Amino acid sequence: MVKVLRSFRFDREVYGRFVGVCGAGGFTVTGAFMRFMLGCVGAGRVLYVDGGVADFELEARVLVDWLVKGKRFFRGEDGCEVNIQARLFSLISKVQDNALKSDLEKALKGSVCGK
Repeated sequence: MVKVLRSFRFDREVYGRFVGVCGAGGFTVTGAFMRFMLGCVGAGRVLYVDGGVADFELEARVLVDWLVKGKRFFRGEDGCEVNIQARLFSLISKVQDNALKSDLEKALKGSVCGK
């Protein structure tokens, strides 16, 4: 997998103040960022979001709606029929929205139980 490099820029004045605060605290800018990130990771506040999560979640919402309405297959991009239940199972690990995961679970269970 190719690593995607992302860059960002700070306003010069804001960055200058940040450098000053870091120096006053006895840190380098890199050290301050590192401590900040370690604190966030330790507190469980860092989320690793796949760039395509929104697309997966949109697809899952549409497929859940179709499954609840009784549809079992759809035509994929290549023209082949795709089983909605199988596709939803493959999307479960990619969906991060808890409410959507719950809806997905209910729809899948209901489609098997006939509820």
